[in-house]
Order: sequence, then C-alpha cells, then structure tokens
Amino acid sequence: MNILKLISAASFAFAVLSAPVLAESCCDKAKAAGKDCAHPCCVEAKAKGEVCKKCNK
Repeated sequence: MNILKLISAASFAFAVLSAPVLAESCCDKAKAAGKDCAHPCCVEAKAKGEVCKKCNK
C-alpha cells in the first residue's frame, strides 16, 4: 500500500510541476503560426516595447 501512495504522490507532483512548462500563451501560439498576437492587451504592450504581463505569466 505504501508503494501505491508513493507512486500517486510522485505522479501528482510531476503533473503540478510540469503544468506551467507545458502551458502556452496566446503570444507563443501566434508566434508558432508565424503571426503577431492580435489580443488588444498584447498589441498595446508590444507598442510600448514590452510583453503583456496578463497573458505571459
């Protein structure tokens, strides 16, 4: 029974830690498609020479 708890805990920890790495922002998806992000907040941030902090956490 202890090995089952250990495997469950390790699986949960891996899922929690890998989620931010696997998440893509709207800007990442647009860049992969060869386009610029069209979200108004991203367009405004790009005009300022910044990256949108709301979408790119």
